[in-house]
Amino acid sequence: MNLDYRALADHWMRRVDEVGLLAAVDEIAAPALMVDSGMGTKDLAALRARFEEMAVAFPDATVTLEDVIVDGPKVCIVLDWQGSHLGPLRGFPPTGRPVKFAIVMVMLMSGFLVERVRIFSEAFTGPVQMGIIPAFDDLPQNEGPA
Repeated sequence: MNLDYRALADHWMRRVDEVGLLAAVDEIAAPALMVDSGMGTKDLAALRARFEEMAVAFPDATVTLEDVIVDGPKVCIVLDWQGSHLGPLRGFPPTGRPVKFAIVMVMLMSGFLVERVRIFSEAFTGPVQMGIIPAFDDLPQNEGPA
């Protein structure tokens, strides 16, 4: 099956705008979807729970498709994610601060459905921008062992 995955990625982003992220995920995820990230391998239910948590913490979040790279059934999308920290997140109270970072998703497709996805994001960017952890430039220099 020869699919135009670039056009499909554009369609997904339109669907996110039209019906919301969770409904769009339900349309494109295979029932046995597996998600690999820096926090281990998760299933579709765990991915939905994470997206629901982010929707509460960042109710004004927007996602913009920046790039699509296709190699047969492998599709890589680069997203620009941004929002304001307006709700609790992992025990941290809202800071009201804006947050912006890139997300790279490498997906294995089966027809129109995503079977497996690896998600890469800038792990420290969000917490630094929210003021939860200091920026590396703000930390004192380590003089090394005595």
